[in-house]
Order: sequence, then C-alpha cells, then structure tokens
Amino acid sequence: MGNEPVVTSEGMRALEEKLQYLETTRRREVSEQMKTAVDHGDVSDSAEYDEARKAFLKLNREIEETAALIARARVIGDRDISTDCVGVGSLVRIEEADGGATQELRLVGPTETDPDSGKISHLCPLGMSLMDSKLGDVVEVKTPAGTRTYRVVAISK
Repeated sequence: MGNEPVVTSEGMRALEEKLQYLETTRRREVSEQMKTAVDHGDVSDSAEYDEARKAFLKLNREIEETAALIARARVIGDRDISTDCVGVGSLVRIEEADGGATQELRLVGPTETDPDSGKISHLCPLGMSLMDSKLGDVVEVKTPAGTRTYRVVAISK
C-alpha cells in the first residue's frame, strides 16, 4: 500500500455522510450561533461571539480535513478482500495459541477503528501482526503486558 489512507467501502460511506452532516446541519447550527451573538450587539468584547467564531473555524477545519481524506483515500471494496491472506477489510478469527479464547476482528483503516465493534486498525500492533498472514499462521504481538501469541483460524470477507 502507498501512503494514501485506506478505508473500506463502509468507511467511505461513513466519511461521506459525516461530510454531508458537517456541510449542512452542523454549518447551519454554527451559523445560527454566530448570528445570535451578532444580534446581541457589540461583538468586540463578546465571549459568546468568540465561542461561536471558534466553533466556526473548527467546523471549517473539520470539513476541509474530511474532504481531503475522502479525496486521498483508497477504497478497499469487497472484491479487493482476499480470503487467502489477511488484509484491510478482512474479517479474521483468531485464537490464543495456547488454545484460549477466540475473537473475531475486522481490519480497517485508522479512521474506522472501533474496538468495541471488533474493528481494529491495520496499523495497530495486532493489526500489523495479522497483515498478510494466512489460515493456520501463528502471529506474535508485543503488548505492554508482554508478548501474546495468536493463531489465525478463519479469514473471510
């Protein structure tokens, strides 16, 4: 992979929805805050106006960053996901190599990471260890608590 950020198709949809929300609903809310502050009179020493202005600048920065990410990102579609080798978009079931607990994880780009939903970045220590592994491979992950060893027991889309 090059230097461009990667996202799954689902992640791209989420980014596009976020941008739409920021450009419409959120922009309207912030504009209303600014209008209300201006309507209250002198803005030269108005904390309300200063807060609204900061929110406006922050919103514009977030819109620019999200739009730039969408423009630069490489989308990993379903046909790009292999069931032979772990990559971004793969759903991987791993078990602790000593026969312990199993867990199912989806490798995603950093912007989609949600550990509570089982989505981990391909750039985190576990994700990097799993990248390019095959069914039956054993991977080691260095954690603050020590090295953990896992076996890849399933790879799917």
